[in-house]
Amino acid sequence: MKIRDILKYNDSDLNEILKFILNLDLLKNLDYALSIKEERKYKLLKKRLDKKEPVEYITKKVYFHKYEFFVNKNVLIPRQDTQSILPYLLKYNSVLDIGTGSGAVGISTKKENPNISVTLSDISERALYVAKKNAKGLDIKIVKSDLTKNINIKNFECIFANLPYIKDIDKLPDSVKLYEPFIALYGGSNGIVLIKKLIKELKDKKWIGDLYLELDPFQIKYISCNKEIIKDQYKIDRFIKIKF
Repeated sequence: MKIRDILKYNDSDLNEILKFILNLDLLKNLDYALSIKEERKYKLLKKRLDKKEPVEYITKKVYFHKYEFFVNKNVLIPRQDTQSILPYLLKYNSVLDIGTGSGAVGISTKKENPNISVTLSDISERALYVAKKNAKGLDIKIVKSDLTKNINIKNFECIFANLPYIKDIDKLPDSVKLYEPFIALYGGSNGIVLIKKLIKELKDKKWIGDLYLELDPFQIKYISCNKEIIKDQYKIDRFIKIKF
């Protein structure tokens, strides 16, 4: 089997698996013939794809903004539409990324402007292991916390939170339902239980700053406070900004 035999399927996931196995520029090596060992590995990983496992979990990497991140089944796979929030976060001197998962948003912010003070937080220790791996070599603080419980929020001008916002009854594709972490997906009967809890915590603590939330467009009307709606790169209402 040659590289050209696989590329003819024009399947980006298969191509990613092939690059993962061979570590070659595929287009420059079209006539490269896979060894028996390489072909066996390719077929094994293809079976995982056929079972709807996301290619990102197979290769353990995802590209977000301009950077490559390590991911595993303990964190949500960062979505490309989330990248649209980065220009907004870069305006601040200090940013707290709540529910950070792999750390993609907070770490990208720090890499774009090393002068910004960035803290990543998550309730999941397993997720924080992934975030620490991605933040290696960067001056970033990482804290285990249930929302703001273990954090002095007065140290931050800006908070970004991509909390679970899928309704408990929503049906998801098998690639999400069977593989991505439940704790990072579901946000209660209406999907915004944690979002409302965070807003209440910030009000109760009399925090002063700007909160950015990612959520489903249909949920925006249920957030009953003054807010600015921000669209993602696909022109979809994806975020809200609340000034406290």
